[in-house]
Amino acid sequence: MDGRRPTHYSSRPASNYLDDKFATSRLDCLRLNNPGMLMSETTVSSPMSPPVKPAPVYEAAIFFAATSLLFFACLYLLLPWLRLHHICWFTTYNLVLAAPMFMLVGCAFLAYHLEGRRLRWPDIRDRFRLWRMSLDTWLWAAALSIFMFGGHYASFAAFLTVLLALGLDRHSRMKRRVTTAFGVAVFLVVTWGIWQARPILSRIPLHTLPSPLQDFLAHFAPAAFMGIPLHGQWWIAFYYIFVLIFGNIAGEELWWRGYLLPRQEAASGSMAWLSHGLLWAAFHLFFQTTAWDMIRMMPTCCALAFVAQSRKNTWPGVVAHSVANSGFLIQILQGIVRL
Repeated sequence: MDGRRPTHYSSRPASNYLDDKFATSRLDCLRLNNPGMLMSETTVSSPMSPPVKPAPVYEAAIFFAATSLLFFACLYLLLPWLRLHHICWFTTYNLVLAAPMFMLVGCAFLAYHLEGRRLRWPDIRDRFRLWRMSLDTWLWAAALSIFMFGGHYASFAAFLTVLLALGLDRHSRMKRRVTTAFGVAVFLVVTWGIWQARPILSRIPLHTLPSPLQDFLAHFAPAAFMGIPLHGQWWIAFYYIFVLIFGNIAGEELWWRGYLLPRQEAASGSMAWLSHGLLWAAFHLFFQTTAWDMIRMMPTCCALAFVAQSRKNTWPGVVAHSVANSGFLIQILQGIVRL
């Protein structure tokens, strides 16, 4: 399950024993820094893998800004041009929204290649931190999913799930677990305070969506998707799931949490998740027309980054991000089965 194979030392050169010792040393250091992680979450596949290059906040901001500009170009420049030439809405959706999402997957693997890494699963798994999740990590993913999906009692349910995860975490010391629980409680209180400021923040404009983009967003309708009636059209649901998982989720999680966050950690240490989360929230400026639209995303963006960093695992973000973005998929399914 964790991608490692049995080692037969009798058939290996003597020099490889030094490599094994070096790899074991790196693994021990990683476990000491992250005592709540299992063996399957701290596998080092290759002792000769290049080190992760640190990315200070200003460099991370450049990554987020450049990626945001890609979406701005697609939605604010390409979209009006396509509509001017009467390109159908479904094709427009694929060109201005789906395509840049898939491009993020390509960007992640291009950056991976430029680091001099081999295109094989153990190296990909280790660099993008796609390790098997332990039970307590699954519970962190569940708590994050509840918090990001939202609802009247989401924060309370998420906090109880975090407590359960911490209770099952036998690899961390009690003081660390208590500190984490207290920090999560404070974070949830701050999130509640942010929501109380909604009436004020929603009156602070950032920019106005151009009419072609407003038109485009209006075609995410309950009864039709990009002008195609939904009733009985199951292929639309399967197609949207494909774009959601392999474009939206894979693109952002591999690019942001898989590639960039470890680089930020190498530069900023234990607080990298905070700057990462704030920058990720601001990245969505192309859809944010008021200060509230941006600020309301900061708690969920920071929470996802925190879990990804604290667990040293990208999968919790994949799970929670999928749940959080499933709202429109539910709407599509309702439109398909509606009588």
